Amino acid sequence: MSRCSLKIKMSLVVFLLIGTVSSCVAGLGLLFFMREFKETVAARQFAVVSAMAGELDEKILAAQRELVAVAMSIPPATGRDAAAMQSFLDQRLDLHQVFSDGTAFFSADGRLVAFSPGQTPDIGDNFSKLDFLAATLRSGKALISEPFPSQRRRGHQVVMFTVPVLGGGGRMIGVLGGRVDLMEENFLSRVAHLNLQDGGEFFLFNRQRQIVAHRNHDKIGKPMPAKGMRELLDRAIDGYQGSGEMDNPAGSPSIYSFKRLPARGWILAAERPLSEAYAPIYRAQKLAIFSLALLLPLALITVWLFVGRLTAPLQLFAGRVREIGGDAGKYLPVLVNNNDEIGDLAQAFNAMMQELVINKRSLESEKGFAVQLLQHSAVPCFVIDAEHRVIIWNSAMEELTGVAAGAQLGQIEPWRAFYDEPRRVLADIVVAGTLYEMADLYCCYADSPLIPEGLRAEGWYRLKGKQRYLAFEAAPIRDAEGRLIAAIQTMQDMTLRANNEEQLRGMVAAIGESEERFRRLVELSLDGIAILVGRRFVFVNPAGCEMLGYRSSDELLGKEMREFIQRDSEQQFLEQATCAEETGTTAPWIEERLLRHDRTAVEVELGVGPFVFRGENALQVIFRDITERKLAKARLETLAHYDSLTSLPNRVLFFDRLRHAVFEAKRYQHPMALMFLDLDSFKQVNDRLGHAAGDAVLVEAGYRLRECVRACDMVARMGGDEFTIILTKMADRRDASLVAERVLEAFALPFLVEGESAQVGVSIGICVYPDCDADLDGMVRYADYAMYQAKQDGKNVYRFHLGG
Repeated sequence: MSRCSLKIKMSLVVFLLIGTVSSCVAGLGLLFFMREFKETVAARQFAVVSAMAGELDEKILAAQRELVAVAMSIPPATGRDAAAMQSFLDQRLDLHQVFSDGTAFFSADGRLVAFSPGQTPDIGDNFSKLDFLAATLRSGKALISEPFPSQRRRGHQVVMFTVPVLGGGGRMIGVLGGRVDLMEENFLSRVAHLNLQDGGEFFLFNRQRQIVAHRNHDKIGKPMPAKGMRELLDRAIDGYQGSGEMDNPAGSPSIYSFKRLPARGWILAAERPLSEAYAPIYRAQKLAIFSLALLLPLALITVWLFVGRLTAPLQLFAGRVREIGGDAGKYLPVLVNNNDEIGDLAQAFNAMMQELVINKRSLESEKGFAVQLLQHSAVPCFVIDAEHRVIIWNSAMEELTGVAAGAQLGQIEPWRAFYDEPRRVLADIVVAGTLYEMADLYCCYADSPLIPEGLRAEGWYRLKGKQRYLAFEAAPIRDAEGRLIAAIQTMQDMTLRANNEEQLRGMVAAIGESEERFRRLVELSLDGIAILVGRRFVFVNPAGCEMLGYRSSDELLGKEMREFIQRDSEQQFLEQATCAEETGTTAPWIEERLLRHDRTAVEVELGVGPFVFRGENALQVIFRDITERKLAKARLETLAHYDSLTSLPNRVLFFDRLRHAVFEAKRYQHPMALMFLDLDSFKQVNDRLGHAAGDAVLVEAGYRLRECVRACDMVARMGGDEFTIILTKMADRRDASLVAERVLEAFALPFLVEGESAQVGVSIGICVYPDCDADLDGMVRYADYAMYQAKQDGKNVYRFHLGG
């Protein structure tokens, strides 16, 4: 069978390698480019849609806020007078600019009372059955309707903004509405006329799949594809926000991006055909295919020519070597005249063959010398071959064991010299490779420290009627190719040393037992323990390493202890160390801060005492982590002095601060004031909106009070809806009036809780020192009296206690 030449194989391999690598690199690069480009296009388009959605949502909220503000400004009397209401709406030009299709006022029973601009024959008609109006009348909340057909302009779609109009006592007297025509130029329809790069467009739709805004007015108010026809559209309606690919209504693949408007729940979408969005990808694919089709044939021709020139001398050399064959006796030098690696190979081959002939002649003489060397060695040894037969048993071995060489040579029983029954000797284990038998055959064994792959074993044996402690060493003997051909085992009589070591072992055991107890105590201690020599670490236990942020003590050895002491604790540590060194006694324990490896601080309790380490004077440092203890103390102080709902100081901390403020006022002779505050109409908020809403009002009230005072003043919650303010270091007694007016102004703004508006006032009682020069209980009582006086005078006012 014909075979492929090295030239063909190398050419094919190199060509396939170049082709594969080029194709893979081009393909992977193209895939990476396509993926990154698609992700970039999708991300940019979604970013544009998100920005547009945020801007549109803000415009919708602004329109709704404008309508709410107008509704709050309608006097109750105007709401009951149709002519006055018509005049009111006609004068609100700001509403006409926002709501292009007009504004209307409906009575509490749904009748149209007034409409502006222009006239309408629908005045007096009842519209209470319209969904958006019925929902507003029922809930009392501001609403934005879904698109519905306009009654004024045939074929037009409009959206109605409605807000309730409240009269005295919070009773609804009507509904103010503003209409936006979706087919006219306004803030809703304007987004649909914007362009998204090349061929892209925006449109707005709701969760009922009804189009709210579109460049094509014929599509406004029309339904979108039903559920199940467009998976991406279904996901967007279900809450997905992002980009994806799907076919547009014309059947062309496009990339869509969706972003929900929080104000109404409508969805702003952008659509751009893939043929335009991914045009650079298609151009890159064509370029990659064309490049590969052009470069691969050129690569094949180049590789064929290069490999042919490269392998020509090697093919010549291979032919000459085949002529020589495997008989070194017929060797003739190979002549290849090349000044490159192939020429060097031919010269090396010639030299190797010459050396082989010489080595073959000297091998026999060297073998005889090695055998004689072992036979006359003073070290007892024997050699077994790969079949476990004894091939050498030297004279020293005969002297040690009393077994003659003639009884062992050629046999497979070297064990007879040492044991009473058959078993493997160390050399047998080396030949067989059964290292797992070592544990069963020897009580003391290990790898040889001097000979690679060698084994070592020791033990007591009875030779010539005497107990001897022998050390065996065995190692494999391999040929030039690494094959195991034999094993040698040597012996050493160590009886005298073994007897001496046994005596020493008993003496050391007593000392080691006491040291081991101390070492275990230190290593298992939960406190950090370190030994310092020259104030540098020479020992650190595991707990100390962990506390300082190190995995092992090796990383700490040699470092100075003061490197791990925080700067504000460094002087204390130096005083402790000096005290222990000079007095020879343990310095008092002090709370200090250590710096961990990552330079974070840890609170510790640290003691320093004298120590002796390996004959040198040293210091023993013990440090205990007290971080959790300090944190627990801080948490208890917070719970004891601050209100859990508003995070304001509670009654306990209030009286402590009041006592301090009165002391400073008397000492430095400057005025101070104590204010008692009680929220008005707070019970109505709890009854109408629930206790959760009441808690939210209390939190907001605390925030507003803090904004009305200086940083040196204090706001506290006494309980329920009662608060106190301590004003210190006042320049004038009238400063308390300024703060009280600032508080009343802050509480004049409504509280927005869970979408509801709640009006909560505040009654304030003020006691000013030194006008009310009394003890703490007296000042609190006077401020409380003044607060009740404010309640009796109509609430939402402040009153001073005039002394007494």
